[in-house]
Amino acid sequence: MGLFDFLGKGKEKAAAQAEESAKTSQMAPVGASGIQFGSQYGVSTTFVIAPKPLDVGVKRSKELQNKLVASGTVKGGEFRKGDLVVIVGRDGVVKAQTKLLDIIKDDNVNDFNTLLSANMGKKEAGLGVDAYFFLDLSEGVDSGDLIAKV
Repeated sequence: MGLFDFLGKGKEKAAAQAEESAKTSQMAPVGASGIQFGSQYGVSTTFVIAPKPLDVGVKRSKELQNKLVASGTVKGGEFRKGDLVVIVGRDGVVKAQTKLLDIIKDDNVNDFNTLLSANMGKKEAGLGVDAYFFLDLSEGVDSGDLIAKV
């Protein structure tokens, strides 16, 4: 066995260890892998909607048909319509990655259907704002989960 054979095996072993480490960090809980999110949203409740075309328009009705809506409060940072987000469970494990289809601020005066029909606002939410997040999912988000911007 020559000197170059020994170095080649060392590189193979290092590559195998790096691959194993990457797999471990992907499967680890968010806090354990060192991932920190600047923008966070705490989920209070979730529900699936099926808006009528007469209420929100044909195009928007098709876009939001059977999509999940999460209500809650922005805990840090800010979110905008179209942002890529991850769903983090209470145990710290990333459950899914999705896109924010829409954001409606909850003014605590009007009910959800009135806010949905009005379709007004800046389509963004910042720190401390109560809002409804429309996710490109139909299930998989529970009360107490965290939505974080990627």
